[in-house]
Amino acid sequence: MFNINALLEILKNNSHFAIPISLLINIGISLAGILPSVFITGANILFFGPVKGFFISLLGETIGAYITFTVYRLGFKKKIEKITHRHPLLSRIVTSNGKKAGLLIFQGRIIPFIPSGIITLAASVSSVNGVIFTIATLIGKIPSIALEALVSYDIINVHGNWIRLVVTIVLLVLIKFTIGKEGT
Repeated sequence: MFNINALLEILKNNSHFAIPISLLINIGISLAGILPSVFITGANILFFGPVKGFFISLLGETIGAYITFTVYRLGFKKKIEKITHRHPLLSRIVTSNGKKAGLLIFQGRIIPFIPSGIITLAASVSSVNGVIFTIATLIGKIPSIALEALVSYDIINVHGNWIRLVVTIVLLVLIKFTIGKEGT
């Protein structure tokens, strides 16, 4: 799952079922909670093209997040309490509801340095309903998947896009540094 070429081979060898296979891989990544989705996003961009690959990745990550949200709801309430004390955003998600919870989930999704599984876990033990969670996830995933698609595309085409890739990475490091400073 951590090799774009291997994923591309799977999609090519099963081209009639490439979309369901991609969606299933994204669901598996979401259920695992800590695996990066950048590899399947990169494979989707290469196999389906930038626009269709982006939308398939967005759909897969949103469906995966909803399924994971539902599964997590079945039994992680006690474990999340240990994590939320260290992360103010997660604590606010857990104690919020309704639109406020949706906005916090959206905020967590657009920050590229918070693992998606942690946001899903926090939301699953909150009182937010599945519809608000899914809408906030869908909208919040758009910038992060677009960024994954851009970086994946630039890495694959590094000779023609190395300047944009370097600028993107520098900006990401600066964002990470800024978010880290605000959290302390």
